[in-house]
Amino acid sequence: MARALRLGAPPMTLTSISFNFTIIEEEGFRVYHEPYTLYPYFMLKWIEIDLKLIGANVRAVKKELRPGVALMAVVKEDGYGHGALETAKTALANGADMLGTLTLEEAAILRRKGVTAPIAALAPAPAGYAADFIKFGIIPTADSLDFIKALDAKTPAGCKTRYYADIDSGLRRWGVQPEDFPAFLEKTLKYKKAVPAGISTHLAYAPRKNMIEAEEKLSSFRELGNRAEKFYPGLKLHAANSAVLCDFPHWQLNMVRIGNLLYGLYPSRVYLERTKGPPIKGIERPWKFYARIISIKKVRKGESLGYASDYIACKPMTIAAIPAGYADGLTLEPSEKSIKLSAGQAYWGMIGGREAPFVGRAGIAHTLLDITGIPDVQTGTPVLLPVRRTAASARIPRIYK
Repeated sequence: MARALRLGAPPMTLTSISFNFTIIEEEGFRVYHEPYTLYPYFMLKWIEIDLKLIGANVRAVKKELRPGVALMAVVKEDGYGHGALETAKTALANGADMLGTLTLEEAAILRRKGVTAPIAALAPAPAGYAADFIKFGIIPTADSLDFIKALDAKTPAGCKTRYYADIDSGLRRWGVQPEDFPAFLEKTLKYKKAVPAGISTHLAYAPRKNMIEAEEKLSSFRELGNRAEKFYPGLKLHAANSAVLCDFPHWQLNMVRIGNLLYGLYPSRVYLERTKGPPIKGIERPWKFYARIISIKKVRKGESLGYASDYIACKPMTIAAIPAGYADGLTLEPSEKSIKLSAGQAYWGMIGGREAPFVGRAGIAHTLLDITGIPDVQTGTPVLLPVRRTAASARIPRIYK
């Protein structure tokens, strides 16, 4: 049996190949590694995802919900970078009632991987996709009569296909305009096989800012929902995402759709800065991106470093290189944007609880850090890095624990 080692950790054992991934196991971790990437003898960068914390976050959200309020766990964009399948299974095992993706494609992948729970695709699709929603048993979001007509036509006789009718509350991305919704609703009545499962909307709401406007929009949505329920009893009404749940817990209606909070992310720092603490307690971050130091150099005062030599050391410095750059999602900026003294230190890694500022330009596959004064640093030392989770490269191995 093949073996691979990891610096500073017990040996890993290559156990099997499944679908498109090589599965490596180590002390309960699972590493999904794409087969076309050469697996190194020493893992130099990786992402750790603690599924126990995601489960705890789901339970923390559930505690805030009134009896009878359903929880849709949103796993769009590969579960916000955490892995849609692993996140979906964890959310369902900890009390989520259904799943939400952005597109039919995301939902179909979950179906093919064995997920049988209800799944809603939250973005509308062209009418030509109606048959595929039925094939995979996915609840579509509809804001056009053409789509509903196609859904009705493709539904077999004696069956019903459910959809969510979406209302535009000001975000202007999709949805029926509120003033047009009563007429839209009346026109749906002629379709007997395609019927709404619920009504949805997404507020253009910034946490703790446009609260009066948001309250008015929610009230208007509730009125439209009441009107729809006269024609279609038992509808699920959902407008509350993470921000709305935090600031308007009384507007849970009978379903909430939550993404950020499940992944340990409050929608804004304002919730963490409140003297009485965040509105929903027990939310923890389950995601960490690490890279190991592969080189350490001494730089004298006045010497330059990095691309274009546009970072000048103002003092003797110790510089470390890590094999992670903007191709991995680091800094989210193109290489011509550098981090200079005049701009301040915009990014840094963490080594043993100490900040190590980025210096010079981030390259496609490397970044330099100032480790001056940080003790016990050597090649192989892991650095905890700030990367937007949805931008982290899919090439980086994910380790689940």
